[in-house]
Amino acid sequence: MKRAYAIALVAIISLPLAFLSTSASAAIKPGTPCKKLNEVTSSSNVAYVCIQSGKKQTWVLQAAHYEKTKLKAYAQIRSRADAGNLNNVKLVYHVSSSFPKDLKKLYTSQVEYASKLYGSFFTKKEVVNVYMYTEKDEKYLRTQPILARYLDEHLPWFEAWRQGRDQEHNLGLAAWFIEGPPGVFEGHTGVLASSKASNKSMRRYAIQVMPHEYWHVVQDYYFRPKFEDLYQKRADKNMDGQDFYSLHFPTTFREGSANTISFAMASNTKKEYLDLHSNFIEEVKSYRHLKIIATFTSTTAIEKALRKIEDKRKFSEAHEASYSLGSLMYEWLIAEYGLDAYMKILENQMTGDSFEDNITASLGMSTGELYKKAAPHILAAFSAR
Repeated sequence: MKRAYAIALVAIISLPLAFLSTSASAAIKPGTPCKKLNEVTSSSNVAYVCIQSGKKQTWVLQAAHYEKTKLKAYAQIRSRADAGNLNNVKLVYHVSSSFPKDLKKLYTSQVEYASKLYGSFFTKKEVVNVYMYTEKDEKYLRTQPILARYLDEHLPWFEAWRQGRDQEHNLGLAAWFIEGPPGVFEGHTGVLASSKASNKSMRRYAIQVMPHEYWHVVQDYYFRPKFEDLYQKRADKNMDGQDFYSLHFPTTFREGSANTISFAMASNTKKEYLDLHSNFIEEVKSYRHLKIIATFTSTTAIEKALRKIEDKRKFSEAHEASYSLGSLMYEWLIAEYGLDAYMKILENQMTGDSFEDNITASLGMSTGELYKKAAPHILAAFSAR
């Protein structure tokens, strides 16, 4: 009896030891096999993501993989610009005498560098008007039909600047490739800044506003001349212009991917690029009015968020959330599929009846598949400490 009791006691004591041994051997380490591609998990408070490595799927540190993906996209965008030229762009500057001199120098440099990339997507030489104005130019801006289109939205900022407030902000003034005289299309890009601002006083995010607005010229280039004709041919005759536009151009693409390109254009080094993104994401995470950010707890939640912000008319937070979510999604796309894959989406903006048709034609996948594949990269950005 005593011997049987002793054996039973040893067996009972051994159970937790065996369990601990199994748990320890199952701990995730970089390079160990994983089963579900793009799955994100944690081990010992360290985040890992399952990636394809050759013929195998293995766990890698999420933070390291995230940074590697970012720099891969950055390198593709910058290398294309470095190899470009200004042959397809005629820049026409419109600069106020009240515009800060150091900002004029910075934005001129950005425009000329960006033109080496942006102009490579024009099929012939195009005029691009570049505007730099301040609150002191309000009366003049009202006389310019193109620039006065959304001027009323800027008036609160003008008042703040006159009172010495919010001078660290700049604003997009123009961002179109549109028709002026009948049949004549030109690019229009530019910014507004306080007459008292300086490069040193501007918030970090402001560094990319000029190339961001300029990228909208390139986006417009591929659809604006044929938008009206296709709108008139639409099957649903009850659909208004805004409905039609929203079907083809979700803000994740319009604003988000413009950030993808402009962040790279405004960052002259890898460190500047990583720091700019980090600062931007931390700022977005601090916005209490963006309730959707708090839901970013898993890749599934990211996928749901991307679907939710597709149409800014149906969700009030969609437009602002799209800058960060879209930027990260298209950064991932460029890193994984190349800049040319992104350019196919740009060229196919009016393909089919919706943006879904564009993604299918351009990438051979659905928007849902795109969201699922990009979700780990987006989650990594918002999970960083």
